[in-house]
Amino acid sequence: MTVGQRIAQKRKEKGLSQEALGERLGVSRQAIYKWESDAALPEIEKLVKLSREFELSVDWLLGEGDESRELTPDQLRVVEEIVGRYLAAQPPEKTVVPRQSAEREAAGEGKPEKKRRRRWPWVLGAAAMIVVVSVAVSLFDRLDRIERSYQDMQMSISSINSDVNRQIYTITRQVEETLQRQNDLTAEQSVRVADTDYLANTVTLSARAMPRTYVEGMEAEFLLVSGGESFTVPGELGEDHAFTARTTVPLTDEIAVSVAFLAGEQRQTQVLEEFHRLYSDSFATIRISGGLSRFTKSSEAANWTAVFSPVHVDCLDKYGDAAQVSSLRVGLFRDQKLVAWFTEEEQSGMDGYHVFRMEPDRMEMGSDGTYCIAAVVEDEFGREWVEFDRHSAAEFAVGEKDRAPDVDYSRDPADWEF
Repeated sequence: MTVGQRIAQKRKEKGLSQEALGERLGVSRQAIYKWESDAALPEIEKLVKLSREFELSVDWLLGEGDESRELTPDQLRVVEEIVGRYLAAQPPEKTVVPRQSAEREAAGEGKPEKKRRRRWPWVLGAAAMIVVVSVAVSLFDRLDRIERSYQDMQMSISSINSDVNRQIYTITRQVEETLQRQNDLTAEQSVRVADTDYLANTVTLSARAMPRTYVEGMEAEFLLVSGGESFTVPGELGEDHAFTARTTVPLTDEIAVSVAFLAGEQRQTQVLEEFHRLYSDSFATIRISGGLSRFTKSSEAANWTAVFSPVHVDCLDKYGDAAQVSSLRVGLFRDQKLVAWFTEEEQSGMDGYHVFRMEPDRMEMGSDGTYCIAAVVEDEFGREWVEFDRHSAAEFAVGEKDRAPDVDYSRDPADWEF
């Protein structure tokens, strides 16, 4: 029987019409007709509802219930081995000789005829074992198929959820983009970094904005906010009705650029661009590793003794548009106050790679305070900042030491003493 024939059979046994069954399952009569005519297969959730409605398993609806599985050669070999072990474990059957037979044998009348052993109980036992093993194998196989069907159903449900979520995200994004385009005041816009002066610590920005609807006499102003300081620059109107402006502002990590269109007494403003980390990204990237390898503490002394390993500093001063490093010093700091400088070894030939050592390589630490390895860096434009190794930070208190204190020091040299 096909899946459709099974559905039709059980529907008729329940005394339901195609329309009535469709109402119970939440589908149309045409859907039921397609299922029963094998023109379409029910979806997974509909198969589950059908199994509940007919009080049958999904396995039966899919036609698995009619399969009569025979034992495979491997399964037969397992059964024979089980039966063989069962027979071998049985005790041997003893032969009882009656007293009269013994007397006849003593009188020389010959040995009595041995009673034939009845083997049919063993045959029945072996047959029973074969049946039990066959049923067990069939049961395990059926459970395995049910588990695979359940896993396939779970995967299908997960796939459906993913598709739905993806469609919702796509629709939401399209709606947001449509609303944004409808609310945009500009038909075209752009803001770019035209120049950077690290000596003066300034950045020059070039902005362009074309209004979506231009009216005669319209004017425009570009508004720039850098580090909390505001600047207003009038826009210059071009032949294509686009306004442009070029201005220099302080180089900071937060810079926002907006445009305001003025038409009579009406003023409309729109954000064009936001820049983040322009100032921080202009510095070379410094990576520090090593310095404090281990700590020891004697039972008599309250202080700790630090053993120093070489400090490796990698200056990625040619990364992107960052300025190059001109000088570098590495020291041990306690609560952001210099304790001692490390001595730099001769260059190994690797550009931007430095090695520092502490002499001597042992030092007694105080009974409290937070220690760390930090580098005082100066670039080619004379800008100075401090980089510290968070992994080397160690906090000392009376009787205990924390290897990873929660510290977040600033890069401003004014916050450090050296």
